[in-house]
Amino acid sequence: MALRDGEEMKELLHKFGKFYSGVIINFIGIFIFVGILSVVCGDYGWMPNKNIYAISQFVYQAVIPVMIAYVSGNRMCRFNKRDESERIHAGGAIAVMVVSGVILSDTGSGIFGAMILGPISGLLWEKVLGPLVKEVKSGLEMVIRNIVSAVAGSVMAILAFYLLVPVMSAAVKFLMRGVDILIERNLIFLLSVIIEPAKVFFLNNSINHGILIPLGIQQAEQMGESILFLLETNPGPGFGVLLALYFQKREKRKKYAAEMFVEFIGGVHEIYFPEVLSNLWLLLALVTGGAAGNFCFSVLNGAVMGVVSPGSIITVLLVSSKYRVVSVLVGILVSAAVSAVTAMLILKIQKNRTINRKVRDIPQVEPQDASQVEMEKEMSLKIGFVCNTGVGSSAMGAALFRRKLKEMNMVQAEVTAYAADQIPEDLDILVCQKDLKELLLKELEAGCVCTVENLLNQKEYMTIIEEIQKRGK
Repeated sequence: MALRDGEEMKELLHKFGKFYSGVIINFIGIFIFVGILSVVCGDYGWMPNKNIYAISQFVYQAVIPVMIAYVSGNRMCRFNKRDESERIHAGGAIAVMVVSGVILSDTGSGIFGAMILGPISGLLWEKVLGPLVKEVKSGLEMVIRNIVSAVAGSVMAILAFYLLVPVMSAAVKFLMRGVDILIERNLIFLLSVIIEPAKVFFLNNSINHGILIPLGIQQAEQMGESILFLLETNPGPGFGVLLALYFQKREKRKKYAAEMFVEFIGGVHEIYFPEVLSNLWLLLALVTGGAAGNFCFSVLNGAVMGVVSPGSIITVLLVSSKYRVVSVLVGILVSAAVSAVTAMLILKIQKNRTINRKVRDIPQVEPQDASQVEMEKEMSLKIGFVCNTGVGSSAMGAALFRRKLKEMNMVQAEVTAYAADQIPEDLDILVCQKDLKELLLKELEAGCVCTVENLLNQKEYMTIIEEIQKRGK
C-alpha cells in the first residue's frame, strides 16, 4: 500500500511539474527580453536608463503573470470538446480576471498568484460553470457563457485581492523570518534550502527584494559590500543543472548549450525553470549547488558592492571590487560544479531505475523454438506517439494503438506517448500528425516517421501496423 502511495505521489509530482513546464516554456523568450533590458539598462547595467528598465519591470510584474494565467487556465479546462475555442477562451479569460486582483494588490506576487489561480480558474469552468452553460439553450449560450465567466472572474478577483494575497504575503513573511534567523546565526549556506526552490516557483523576488537586498544594503552601508547580494542571484546552480542535462541528453545539446549561455551571461534564471519543474528531483541539485556556493562565499569573504540584477556573471563582476573578484568567481564555479555533479547522479539513477523497471515488467513466457524467438526479436519495436505536450491526443492514441496490437496478437512492440520536445533517440517508429512532421524532422532522426490526420483515428493505424509487419519479416 505504501509503495502504491509512493508511486501515485511520484506520478502526481511528475504531472505537476510537466504542467508548469508546459506553461512556462512558452514565455522563455519574454523572460530573456526582461533579462536583456535589465542587464543593459538596469541601475548597474551597461547603459542605465530608468525608462527602459521600467519596461522590463512592467512586463515581469504584469504582462507575464497575465499570460501565465491565461495559458494555465486554458490547459486545465477540458470541458465541452465540441466548442474548442469557446471553452479555451472561457477558462483563460476567468484566469486573467482573477490574476488582475493579485497584481493590483501586490505586484511582487503576480507570477506566483497566476500559477495558483490559473489552473483553479480552468478547473472551475470545467467542473462547475461549463456544465451549467451547456444546459442553456443554444441561442443564449454565448451570452450566458460571457456573463457567467465575467461574474465568476469578478468574484474571484475580489477574493484574491482581499484573501489570497494576504495569505501569500503571510507565507512569504514566514519564509523571510526563517531566512533572517539563518543569517543571524551565521548559517548562510543553509539559505539555499529556501532560496533555490523559491526561484523555481517564482518566489525569488519576494525573498530577494523583501529581505536579502534590504539587509544587504544596510550591510553595504556599514562595510562597503555584502554577501547577501550574491545568494539569490548566483547563476552557478542553474548553470550546473543545465550542464548535467547537456551531457546526459545528447539529442538536445544545442538547446541546452543555448540555455547555458542565457543563464550564465544573460542572468535569466527562468530559462532552466521548465527543466526543473518537469523533474522536481533536480531541486536537490540546485540546493546542494547553492549551499556549496554560499559556503565558499562565507569562507573566502566573497561579496559585492551593490545589488546584482539580473544574476549574470557580467553583472556580478561589474559590482565586485578587485579584491573580491577571485573569491566571488570561485564561489560561483564551485556551486556550478556541485550542482552539475549532483544533477548527473540524479539523472543517472533515474535512467537506471527506468531500465530496471522495463526489464522487470517484461512478461515471462514459455521457451520457444529458435525461429519464433528470432522473429520476436525483430518485432520488438519502440513506437512513439507524439504531440505538443505528450499528455493529450498522443497518450490516448498510444493507448488505443496498444489495444489494437493486442487484438492482433502483436504485443512485442513498446508504444509510448511523448511530448514534442522530449522524444528519445532510440525510437524505431514515430507517429505524429502531418502538421507536426516537418518540425520534428529538423530535430531528430527516427527509424521511420508515420503521419496521420488524427492520432485518435484507429482506421489510420493499419498503415503503421503494416510497417511493423514488414519489419517483422
